[in-house]
Amino acid sequence: MAAIKETVMTLEERLLYYQLFCHYYQGDMLHFGSAEWKQLGNILREYKLARINGEAGKAIQCLEEADADAIQMFEYDYNRLFVGPTKLLASPYESSYRNFEGTVLQQETLMVRNFYYHAGLQVAEEGQMPDDHIQFELELILHLLNERDDQLYKLFLEKHLLQWAFEHCAGIIKNSSNPLTRTMGILLKEFLRSEKKMIEGEDRC
Repeated sequence: MAAIKETVMTLEERLLYYQLFCHYYQGDMLHFGSAEWKQLGNILREYKLARINGEAGKAIQCLEEADADAIQMFEYDYNRLFVGPTKLLASPYESSYRNFEGTVLQQETLMVRNFYYHAGLQVAEEGQMPDDHIQFELELILHLLNERDDQLYKLFLEKHLLQWAFEHCAGIIKNSSNPLTRTMGILLKEFLRSEKKMIEGEDRC
């Protein structure tokens, strides 16, 4: 029984990871130096995902060992993947993955917006950026977890984030030219794999 429990992340750890990825997609980590990356890796290493998931453990080690070249080119690769100005190599918008044309501001965007409304939330300065940006979706999940609204949290994961985020991560891993962006893509993928198992009941005691 103890071995089964070891595979389940605590609420504290899940909140930590959602906060981390919110900050990442907001661009708050673009100017991290080696000390900040190492500190982040040290913090994550104290939590369960690093112990129970080999890929996550390796990714965290890469954060701890980030060198000057990786740090210097991090913002450039981040923009290639998520911001532009050229075609995005790992679009951060749900609608890019869930409609035939792969375009944004489609029906999927409105469905996500309506989910926010149902949860009592609205994107700040609505209309300036599509509501289905991964930053906003992660912020919603973080809010629902803090509110202990398990029903809406699981529903949003099942109907939205988990429907497209693994393809997003695959795009990051395939197209990254920087070890930091690639590592964050791996870490997001492995964290969401753990979340998927949890809501499907595979890791329940």
